[in-house]
Amino acid sequence: MPWVRIDGDELKVDDARIVWSPAVCAGTDGIAFWLRASGGRSVMHLAGWAPGEGAADLDGAEVRIETPGPDAGIDSRFLTGALVRFGRVSSERAVVSVDATVEALEPDDHATAVLEADLICTVSPVAERDHCLGCGGPLDRFAETRDEFVAGFRIQQRVLPVLCPACRGSVDQPRFCPTCGTAFAPDQVSVHGEEGRTGYTARCAQGHVFSGALPG
Repeated sequence: MPWVRIDGDELKVDDARIVWSPAVCAGTDGIAFWLRASGGRSVMHLAGWAPGEGAADLDGAEVRIETPGPDAGIDSRFLTGALVRFGRVSSERAVVSVDATVEALEPDDHATAVLEADLICTVSPVAERDHCLGCGGPLDRFAETRDEFVAGFRIQQRVLPVLCPACRGSVDQPRFCPTCGTAFAPDQVSVHGEEGRTGYTARCAQGHVFSGALPG
């Protein structure tokens, strides 16, 4: 039975999942991973990097996260450090245990809490979105390599734009599914707020969902 405990108090876990993406760190091929566990009103998230070519290479691995920053937390409190131990891992399922410290509730309080978790997670790669939102055309030739920090690891990842150069600045809403290139039906595109910008949620006939804002 999966669980998360903070100083011995157990929190309900309804769902736990890991998504991963190929990433290079210090010249070594590996994968960046993002773990999320939720239940009731409690949500734990953390990220990290490990050497390997796919999720199954995490089998039996240990990942120490020393400077997680905002990439690890629970219930609006940051984790100050974590040790992630992977048990049996396949391309679809992972058994994971986490030992971590949680920052104090109050800014002037230096006491930390102990977090422990045993989780059974679904596993999937980050969805490939290689079609332009404006015209549905392929985006592979516009890919870039970008440096970023994930939980203290400086990684390099292949990044695709959401619009091709021809559509940039001329598209007012998502028109084609970025996953499969199918045109969105007009009644399947809705508008919402996205960090001060206009955001969209759209579902294609194949069931893929896009949610986000257009660059601009």
